[in-house]
Amino acid sequence: MSYRINTDTIPLKQRICNINNIEEEILDVSDLKVDYELQILKDFRNRLLSDKDKRFFIVGDYDCDGICATVIIKKLFEDLGIESNYYIPSRSKQGYGLNNDIVKTAYDNGFKALICVDNGVVAYDQMAYARSLGLKTYVIDHHEYEKQIEVDGFLHPNLFPKQYSDMCAAGLSCLLSNSFRHDDLTSVYGGLATLADMVSVFGYNRYLLKQMIEILGRGQILPIMYLLAGNEVNYDSLSYNVIPKINAVSRLEEMMNVNYVVRYLLDNSAQCMKYLNKIEEINRTRKDLTTQMSALAERLCDDRKNIILVRSDVFKEGLCGLIANRLLSLYGKPVIILAQKNKELKGSGRAPAGFDLFGYLSEAKQLFNAYGGHAQAVGLSMNEENYDQLISFIESHDFEFESSDKDALYLKQEELNDDVIRQIEELQPYGTGFRQPLLCTEGNYQKRFVIKGRYPKFVLRENLDAISFDPASIDKDFTRMIGHLKYDSYHKGKLSFVIEDLI
Repeated sequence: MSYRINTDTIPLKQRICNINNIEEEILDVSDLKVDYELQILKDFRNRLLSDKDKRFFIVGDYDCDGICATVIIKKLFEDLGIESNYYIPSRSKQGYGLNNDIVKTAYDNGFKALICVDNGVVAYDQMAYARSLGLKTYVIDHHEYEKQIEVDGFLHPNLFPKQYSDMCAAGLSCLLSNSFRHDDLTSVYGGLATLADMVSVFGYNRYLLKQMIEILGRGQILPIMYLLAGNEVNYDSLSYNVIPKINAVSRLEEMMNVNYVVRYLLDNSAQCMKYLNKIEEINRTRKDLTTQMSALAERLCDDRKNIILVRSDVFKEGLCGLIANRLLSLYGKPVIILAQKNKELKGSGRAPAGFDLFGYLSEAKQLFNAYGGHAQAVGLSMNEENYDQLISFIESHDFEFESSDKDALYLKQEELNDDVIRQIEELQPYGTGFRQPLLCTEGNYQKRFVIKGRYPKFVLRENLDAISFDPASIDKDFTRMIGHLKYDSYHKGKLSFVIEDLI
């Protein structure tokens, strides 16, 4: 990895905005007035209310966005007095999104309306089938589509003004729900999914993220507080201690049906704890298996290729995206990981910023049984007999790809203090379109030792240590450290420079 080291002497906040090519003013959403009377929202509300007497079947998705969107719409329907039930399909048995069997089940069980959240935008045949059975049809989705689907009600970020134009499905659902009446639980789950999904952190999304932190700070949204397990309420803690636990259940669905996570999040009382221990256990198992399978993927992969493609019958389908992320961070190249079961391959692809993996593989989508996603993340399934054709496609469709340089702000070691952390935190939230800056400092240190035989740690000065969690850096020669400045988790008052790279 190479870096662009920024040595400007202007104020730190301005440097952070400059490397992100934005003006600091757009980060202030304190005066943002959410327009709940947008015509698209009014039309959707009116259609919902006109079908208020019908039983709705909610079809969600198994990731954090889809789960949170399902929770939001279920709660909205309860508040509106609309009878409803929900269903999130099995990741391994049914795959992503709506299918005709789900439509038929809804119809056979007396439901008169179908609403898809975080899926459905390309379910053209399935929605046509639903309409042929006399069902009312609604879609709330943010995935890409080529032509707009014919349904009774449709919400998609593409149809909204700019400040709402990159919402996830739960963000859309939250906007809709709060246009009826504001609800704290709804706002938290809309914000959580926004944090989890690859959407921008400007406009309404930023407003929602800040609302989430404010509401959680009161400690009254119990399902999230329990998942935080005593950790501080902030964006990092939610990203590391909450979102992976919600996502883990569908990845290891043999341990627990993902629909129970919807129940857990809907129950804002101590009763929800009956699901908590199982969710925590599943997440621990997910961590262990991901570590094992990522190590296997590293051994199997050919990192000389422009796109790293690995398949194995050892991989679990639900963990392929996490394995792909591990290899992406290791090699900085697009990665596709496929789990083989019988004669079918299912898996996920991940790509670095600047490369549209979804668009690239779209030219080969005739090889896939199912395919979806966006530029940096795709999901697919295919017959084993098409695997060699996928390899041939990749080998014959070369592309120029260079890992983009990362920006890092240079600060002297004596400048690394509480004020740096404060200024960086004041610009939160970071995310798509507004990346948290890496810091660069001198590699001088007073003392060097190794933690647990794997992780090099350095004493830089009194109350400032640095640590790397990359065992490969134990014996590395360097003159500079690249990383993030944080408060030491174990020693109050001390700072820790968490090393991402040594150069």
